[in-house]
Formats: sequence, C-alpha cells, structure tokens
Amino acid sequence: MLGRNRARDAFETGAIALLVAICLPPTTADAHTALQGMGSLWSGVAHLLTSLDQLAFLLGLAIWTSFQDIRLDAIIIRVAFLAVLAGAWVGAEFAFGAGLNLLAAGAGLMMLVGLAGAAALRVGTLPLLGVALIGGLVCGTTNADAASGISAALFSLGGSIAAASVLSYGLLAARRLESNWGSIARRAGASWIAAIGLIVLAFSISRNAGQS
Repeated sequence: MLGRNRARDAFETGAIALLVAICLPPTTADAHTALQGMGSLWSGVAHLLTSLDQLAFLLGLAIWTSFQDIRLDAIIIRVAFLAVLAGAWVGAEFAFGAGLNLLAAGAGLMMLVGLAGAAALRVGTLPLLGVALIGGLVCGTTNADAASGISAALFSLGGSIAAASVLSYGLLAARRLESNWGSIARRAGASWIAAIGLIVLAFSISRNAGQS
C-alpha cells in the first residue's frame, strides 16, 4: 500500500509539472535576456526547464523507456545528456540549425515518443537510442539561440544536466508505476504528450505559413 501511495504521488507530481509547463508562454527574446542574467550554466538549465516541447519530449521518452528493459535507463540518460550537450554547443558556436524548423522537428519527436509510449511499444536497443540521440540533438540545437553573449560551453552543460535530470526523475516516477493501473496511467500520460505534440506541430506550421 505504501509503495502504491508513493507511485500515485510521483504520478501526480509529474502531472502537475506537465500542466505547469503547458501554461508557460513561448520563449521570447525578452525571456532569453532574463535567463542570461542568471549566468551561463544556470541559463542553460532554466532554458530547457521552461521549454514545453523539450520537457514533453523528455517525459515522453522516459515513459516509453519505462516499458523497456530497466538496464536501458542509464544508457538512455547518458545518450540524451551527450546529445543535448553536443547539439547546444555546435548550435551556439557554428549557428547550426539556423533557418531550420526545429519547433516542428521537436513536435514530431513529441508525437513519436507519445504514441510509442501510449502503445507500450517494445523495441530493440538501437531504435530507442536513435530517438534519444536525435531528440537530444534537436533539444540542444533549439536552445542554442539563447546562448548569444554568454559561455556556450557552460550553457550547453547546463542544458544537458537539466535534460538528464528530467529524464532521471521521469524514469524514477514511471518505474514506480509498474502495476496494471500504473501501466494505464503511463500510457494515458504518453497519449497526452502525443496530443500536445500535434498542437505544437499545427502551431509551427501555421506560424511558418503566416511568415511566408
């Protein structure tokens, strides 16, 4: 009973965090300036934690991974950490990703992990690692535009630490929900992430259409 209560508390905490993230406004240039005042490292942390699409992707990846072998957890966390670090640093140093519709790419990844989690899809190691790698690179590159005027290395490190932390806590909460009702709760949460991804994709497409 105590374990079940803890699992319920973990799920409720994650649900509240996701709802708060949904209510956050899109990142703007003013927000970038405010976050940069925190310093390079903490700016990287805060930027990822205030980005709905990245939070949703990481939580969706955690839910999907929770349906796989538990031995993959640490590997997925390490791959995401390195991918976000590399994506943010390369994006900041070389302006890689400029002109790309990274919001649409992030939305597509949200839908992918959301649908896979909702279906409790079990896959091999390589497909899961590939999604973690590509998603981490997209998250890091998306953040890179906020690193102007500050240390790209520290900013990238902060973002990668935040990504690994979100994944770690997401997996910890998801692994607590191993019962039958817990599996239903995880799949329901993943389906919400897929739905949010669809909304973000529609917003991205309409925004690009309006600018053309």
